[in-house]
Formats: sequence, C-alpha cells, structure tokens
Amino acid sequence: MADDDIQHLMNAREALVTRRLTLAQTIAAPGDTSENAIRGLVEVQRAIEVVDVAIEELEQEELDKELDETEDAEDDL
Repeated sequence: MADDDIQHLMNAREALVTRRLTLAQTIAAPGDTSENAIRGLVEVQRAIEVVDVAIEELEQEELDKELDETEDAEDDL
C-alpha cells in the first residue's frame, strides 16, 4: 500500500516540477513579468516541498516497519 502511495506522490511531484518549469519559462520570457506567474511559481514550489515531506514520511514509515519486523524475527530466535 505504501509503495502505491509513494508512487502517487512521485507522479504528483513530477507534474508539479513540469508546471514549475512552465512558469519559470513564462517569467523568463521577454516583456512584462506576470505577477500571477510569480505567485504561481511560489505556490508550486511550496507544493513540491509538501510532497517531498510526505514522501520522506512514507519512506520512513516503511523503514520503521521493516526494522520492527526484523527485530520481531530476531526475538523469535
């Protein structure tokens, strides 16, 4: 289950990174810089950071679960 959750988060992160690049290209284009593009870029970056934390938490949960299982198996010996 956690593997699926991590994959969903990774897919979301990839989509956000693509959106971030699009916004950066918009900002970098000659002419007036759109305030909406700048705000959008900041919001997307925040979303990427939130997803990164969620991924780290799920990965840590998996590691903790594996460690518990290993310790339980050692206790059974």
